Amino acid sequence: MTSSTADLADAIRLQAVTAGAAEPTVRGADWQTATVTAVGAGTVDCGTITARRLESYQNPAVGDRIVITQSGNGNWLACGRTAAATEQAFSTYTPTWTADTTNPSLGNGSLVGRYWRYGTNVVGSINLTVGSSTTLGSGNYFWQLPTNAGPNGLIAIGSAQVLIAGGNRWPGQAVISSSDTNRVGVYMPTAAANSAIRRLSAANGSPDGALTANAQVRITFQYESA
Repeated sequence: MTSSTADLADAIRLQAVTAGAAEPTVRGADWQTATVTAVGAGTVDCGTITARRLESYQNPAVGDRIVITQSGNGNWLACGRTAAATEQAFSTYTPTWTADTTNPSLGNGSLVGRYWRYGTNVVGSINLTVGSSTTLGSGNYFWQLPTNAGPNGLIAIGSAQVLIAGGNRWPGQAVISSSDTNRVGVYMPTAAANSAIRRLSAANGSPDGALTANAQVRITFQYESA
């Protein structure tokens, strides 16, 4: 065999080995580690790879370092995490403030929300400060959640507080209904010496009556997201 023929044969063999290494039907199954870049319904994406999650791999999150394996026909399986995602910082969002009759208008008031999510667990807070040009609308108040709550039939109860400028602080409850999963309502005492509570509304911002300029509504929540 001449030198050129031998070189050609070596090149063909190398090409075959390289092609086989990239072809699962040739090399068989394997496994490797990867980082989750997106979470789907029963799947996770690791760059261009989409892998089906094992039942044991619960609450996946972007940033998880996981083990993935590939079958002989090229299908990918996510076995589970080797390390959880790096803890995420809280994110800011602006919740929509609505009423069930006439929506309020924020005017020169302020409204801000902050939340943190890990898997399906969502925790956060909403702070409203009523301005001098805020219009209160009419009816019961609601604030939009950062993500929809899960349709699990459960009611999530958080805490709330109404601070009247220069006056009282009233404790209350923040309620996410099982039938109204994209917003949170607030309940306040009906009177100073009464433990009964009613929805916070344009007419009843607290036992002191309607909200006034510089009054604050503070809400905290935790729930299972959809």
